[in-house]
Amino acid sequence: MKQGIAWEDGIAQGAAVAAWRLPHASDAFLLQDFSGGSLLSEGWNLSDVSAGFLAAPFIGLPYFLQADSLTSFPLNSAGQATPFVTPVENTSKKTEFLGWVSEAIQAIKRGPLQKVVLSRIDEQELPDGFSVMSALEELASAYPAAFVCALSIPALPGVWMCATPEILVEQKEGIFRTISLAGTQSGVDGEGFALPPSQARWSQKEIEEQAFVSRYIIDCFKKIRLREYSELGPKTISTGNLLHLKTEYLVDTQAMDFPQLPGLMLGLLHPTSAVCGTPKQEAIDFILATEKHERSMYSGYLGPVNLDNATHLFVNLRTVEIKGNRAIFYAGCGITEDSDPEKEWQETQMKCQTLQRILMK
Repeated sequence: MKQGIAWEDGIAQGAAVAAWRLPHASDAFLLQDFSGGSLLSEGWNLSDVSAGFLAAPFIGLPYFLQADSLTSFPLNSAGQATPFVTPVENTSKKTEFLGWVSEAIQAIKRGPLQKVVLSRIDEQELPDGFSVMSALEELASAYPAAFVCALSIPALPGVWMCATPEILVEQKEGIFRTISLAGTQSGVDGEGFALPPSQARWSQKEIEEQAFVSRYIIDCFKKIRLREYSELGPKTISTGNLLHLKTEYLVDTQAMDFPQLPGLMLGLLHPTSAVCGTPKQEAIDFILATEKHERSMYSGYLGPVNLDNATHLFVNLRTVEIKGNRAIFYAGCGITEDSDPEKEWQETQMKCQTLQRILMK
């Protein structure tokens, strides 16, 4: 695969490299920034960024990769379904995570915290012969509705990969788009194959969890006094081995003469309550005090910006960090007063499996 050679050569030469495929697209792209990428400064503005790729951590400033080299190539996105294999549980990590969830539930009952998204990691050894670009192609095949990406920046250790369904900010053909995505249940049957969205049955806890995210987006609109938007949903969507509740928000920025909206909303939205919680600062404080791992790029955002007059930024979910022959999988879940710690653990198991079923086979 020529792209695999270009990927490896770019990294060897100290370039920052990103490879991605947009949802439902037939072609993928490989971008190289021969300077190694740059960390943007405080006060940066999306409208001032040139054509390239953005990658931001959960907390902190984003990296920008300029498009010194940009090539497109086909990726197969219509492969056969991969049976779901239940991962082996790590007893000590499970006990620790259940404790975090119980603490969160008690904190929510005391207030003012209403929801908090807790994450965990699962570290495994990669199989012999693992290839980033081959894995990216398999992810694209298994998850045609997801944004799949591989990212290497010299300032960051290792390689980051994701297969995320969640749009943070999209601007294309005069239309701004963002989504509220929350609530999770298994999207596979007893034999490990996909279930149709019509079979989803949502609990009150899951409906309320998704409503928190929707209200958060609407509150952001209110802060900039935006009243003219379309709201579509909520509806159930399938993202391979998982089902989610999704609400879509659209704004005609061309008709409103509001080209700065994507940048304003990016600043207001990130980190969203879908990866953080409500109220935002209280949720961030709880996460930083509770989680023992560094989230780094997990639950940040990434994607191409100002390429072909379009911007596509996605929340960095279903994430793996590759260091040498080790893979560190990240997964999180939204905790509310009605959460069941055991069910939240199982949700993180399913989310880790999104990438494990491809990378670890």
